[in-house]
Amino acid sequence: MASAKLLSGGAGAAALTVRVTRSLYARWSALPQAERERIQPVAERAKRSALDLRGAFDRERAGAEARADGESLAAALLESAAVDPELDEGEVLELREDLARELARLADADIKASRSAPEPGTAPG
Repeated sequence: MASAKLLSGGAGAAALTVRVTRSLYARWSALPQAERERIQPVAERAKRSALDLRGAFDRERAGAEARADGESLAAALLESAAVDPELDEGEVLELREDLARELARLADADIKASRSAPEPGTAPG
């Protein structure tokens, strides 16, 4: 049986991944319709993988997939902002920094969860 520390670390990282993806998805849904349609497959993939993570048996693999899809959505959001004539360079930079902070939260949660995993060959609990 897995230790409570491992379960809470893995569950906490998964919950954070879902929250960050939800935030990215909300940013996508606020885009003008043409941009939303252009990057909809990326947004839907990120949403789907985050939802799949919540019930995944192999949380490590599902978490890695959800984080990668979230990073792809963040990159698509930045690309959209960079070509938006209504946004100036400062606003694009601010968005880049906001998204970088959100993705850093994911990476930090992933590191904390992996540190709480038991060493190979040790008894859990």
